Amino acid sequence: MNQILVLSEDIDYFSDISNTIQALDHVEIHTFNHSLELINYYLTNFAQLVILDLDVLRSETFEMIQILRSLHTNTKIVLFLSSENMPICSEALTFGVLSYQIKPVSRERTLEIISSTFQIEIPDL
Repeated sequence: MNQILVLSEDIDYFSDISNTIQALDHVEIHTFNHSLELINYYLTNFAQLVILDLDVLRSETFEMIQILRSLHTNTKIVLFLSSENMPICSEALTFGVLSYQIKPVSRERTLEIISSTFQIEIPDL
């Protein structure tokens, strides 16, 4: 089972994404509101993709990326952020972040990220 971990306050958005890919059976999304909850889950559950909302993390961004990398180096990390957090994002890219998306991120774009990460076809695309 491929897992995606998401740190975001936008639960409805990721619930919609989860409902879209639910029929695929081999991708599961876990959404967290707090970074410690995500880390706690990640300690015992490998995820191929982690989506981090920089607007939630703010000053914890670099620490979070370093913790994730220290636990599993192969996880792909994608950042979602508002334009005012671009300076943080620029530096985060040096920590091995795969890509970033400026909010608002379309549903289609998020599905494309999932599709390309797992090399799967998503019917709604």
